[in-house]
Amino acid sequence: MQPKLLSSTMSRRTFLKAAAATTAAIGASALPFGAQAQGKAKYRRLNVLNPEAKRAIESYKRAIARMLKLPPEDPRNWYRIALTHTMDCPHGNWWFLVWHRGYIGWFEQICRELSGDPQFALPYWDWTENTDPNSPFQARVPAVMFDDVLTPAHPAYIANSREFQNRFRGVIAKADYWKRICGPNGEFDDETQYGQLLARGIRSPEDLWFDMLNDPRGRFFFDLKQARGATREKPELDGKTTKAVSLQTLLDALAPRDFLTFASPKTLGHSALTGFGVLEGQPHNRVHNCVGGIFTDPKGNTTNNGGFMQANLSPVDPLFFLHHANIDRLWDVWTRKQLARGYPALPEGVDFDAWSREPFLFFVDAKGKPVKKRTAGDYATIGDFNYDYEPGSGEEVVAPPMFASLMSTAVPSESTRAQISRSVVSGEQAASAIVTLPSPLLGLRAKAEAPRLYAKITLALPPLAHHHDFAVMVDDGNSRTDPSSPHYVGTLSMFGHHTIQAPVTFTVPLSGTIEAMRQNAQLTASGALNIRIVSERMVKPGVLTATHGHGAEPKAEVLSIVVEAH
Repeated sequence: MQPKLLSSTMSRRTFLKAAAATTAAIGASALPFGAQAQGKAKYRRLNVLNPEAKRAIESYKRAIARMLKLPPEDPRNWYRIALTHTMDCPHGNWWFLVWHRGYIGWFEQICRELSGDPQFALPYWDWTENTDPNSPFQARVPAVMFDDVLTPAHPAYIANSREFQNRFRGVIAKADYWKRICGPNGEFDDETQYGQLLARGIRSPEDLWFDMLNDPRGRFFFDLKQARGATREKPELDGKTTKAVSLQTLLDALAPRDFLTFASPKTLGHSALTGFGVLEGQPHNRVHNCVGGIFTDPKGNTTNNGGFMQANLSPVDPLFFLHHANIDRLWDVWTRKQLARGYPALPEGVDFDAWSREPFLFFVDAKGKPVKKRTAGDYATIGDFNYDYEPGSGEEVVAPPMFASLMSTAVPSESTRAQISRSVVSGEQAASAIVTLPSPLLGLRAKAEAPRLYAKITLALPPLAHHHDFAVMVDDGNSRTDPSSPHYVGTLSMFGHHTIQAPVTFTVPLSGTIEAMRQNAQLTASGALNIRIVSERMVKPGVLTATHGHGAEPKAEVLSIVVEAH
């Protein structure tokens, strides 16, 4: 039996039945690639760099301009849409992908309505392709995203936090968010908007305003001059972010064969943070923070110059939606790869039941009315949104039939736990651990269809951890945390403000680093790898760091490091 590729217009029920039938028929055997072509969707999301995307870009401008002028009482107002993300968005858990699919899917329909363009489809920003070969920092913000209202520094946006508060304080206070709805027996119903807000520690409008404007870890709202960190004159992303969006990292992100490794770990509710898969933890988090002004220069100094993209009001920046369209595109690529090989494309069994029932209660439609699709399962597929994507970076993992024989590559079943020699990382002191890989694992090479190696690093972080970044190195302790180094794996980055209530697990790819060390004859015959976790300092303008006797250094404890093949 040969599976069908996921059609963008396929219903969730049809998709699940097809996936179940394929799994039952194929079992654990390798699946031939004779897959049926993807059905044609009504709308196509184009790469923003494609000249054919000009119409969509102009329509996007018109829609933004209309939304900025809508009264605060209209749920389609630009800032009201951004507040949905502030109040409800999941990060660091297995609902990250599916919630954002629903969010940008309904946003796309609002743009279609307000732009007057019935064919509008949101462009996507392929960070991996958008590079400048003449620049030391290759990845860059598309030039068109500095035009007109496509930048949040345009005067059509609210100028400062005082004006923002004056316009929206009354509307937020009177919104339905705060209704305390009870069940038939008088018990509090936590599957309400207010219940979802309470799960995030937001008890009242004043709590929300504190988070947005007064949180000492940093505000969510930025004045025009600090609305975006990247500028037309300096559109490049830093070296670590360029590494995070490289094709190598994308292929590592797309390689896992189960949903939880590809996505982020599971939790009991979408307000909790438990860890990051490669896709969320590397390109997603790094791009958000770097565009938002958290930039690491070639000497390793990190500065924070502000910007919406680094915080929970990030959708105020129109680039947010192009960034997340690319994340969604990569989920679609991974899904089609899974179905072509007969692998599961969603959580399975009781996991799927729990995942699909999670309530998403804040979305509104093109008319500003609450939507009827109110659970994660409603967005498990693209479904009624009826779009597909112009092919972009990473598409090669959905391989044609000629590569079918490569699918038989066995994945070694071992997972190898590192021995931690120093667990605490703080200031100049790095945490360190040694992991000795069995020959089958160490022998894996970073080829297209070969299994890839990942380190799952579990950290205990301070409760108010925010932009505390940690570089991961495989070396003898003498290498700089330079992304051009063969010893550099990646940087562990948080996005947004979170109260950390439990250890957080970051998954980072190891295959590229191990292959670079192999080519430089730096691997030991014993198979032992020394993994270091190094704190990265934040240099705020006008504030001295701990190196000079002031400020606070990021601190964490490494609880475990486990190396796995997928």
